[in-house]
Amino acid sequence: MDDYRKSISRENIIMLLMAGGIIVFNFIGFIISYFVWKDYSKDSDFIARNGRRLLNFHISFFIYEIISGLLVFLLVGMVLLPLVSIAYLVLNIIAMIRYGSYRDYDFPFTLNIIK
Repeated sequence: MDDYRKSISRENIIMLLMAGGIIVFNFIGFIISYFVWKDYSKDSDFIARNGRRLLNFHISFFIYEIISGLLVFLLVGMVLLPLVSIAYLVLNIIAMIRYGSYRDYDFPFTLNIIK
């Protein structure tokens, strides 16, 4: 039973660091999180599932922010860009809360790029 609790806390910490690293370090954090996910997903289904969802979420929102940035020239992006950025931050915080309590989180508005 004690090994089970250590395993859960290790998985929680890995997922929290992956999510937090991407928020703080953007592209470099994404690359580091990708390699951490590839390495630790072999040991844990929780990390495999949620890491893939997390990486797909960040790729999707990167695409959404590029599109919103391009739409600034049509003035639509002036509304979309802040909304996309706020949604990105709020959904990341929700995911980190869920990961901290060892629950899966399925991000909305996510394209399935990494399978």
